[in-house]
Amino acid sequence: MPALPLSLNDICGLACEPTLLPRVRMAIAVVAQEVFAEPPGTFGYPMRWNLSKTVLSPTEAQAGQMMVGFVASPPMLAAAAAAVAGGATGFVAMAAAITDDEILGAVRVGWNAVAGVSPTTVQTERVGEAET
Repeated sequence: MPALPLSLNDICGLACEPTLLPRVRMAIAVVAQEVFAEPPGTFGYPMRWNLSKTVLSPTEAQAGQMMVGFVASPPMLAAAAAAVAGGATGFVAMAAAITDDEILGAVRVGWNAVAGVSPTTVQTERVGEAET
């Protein structure tokens, strides 16, 4: 496994940054709407759809719990590391340097993991689909 681009303390600090939470809540709502529009044959659809249903209007507590997984995702880690490399100091500055597109990308990438869709399940579904 590759080395993390930030320390666990920095990742934790970013995941707990209150200025990032409202933006993550909005990204969750946007991605939930995208999942509702997916065809039912999408890999992991039942679990992805169920997560969308339960978090469409995420409470602060739900978003805070989900944010830990999203901040630890490769896209968000890369965005935060780039912010630090660009001179951002402190978690408020790191959070502010992460673009809305980077947050949405992290939520999209992390949606399956938060929904409980495992990569093994997706791979098995792809293999089964290819055989039909």
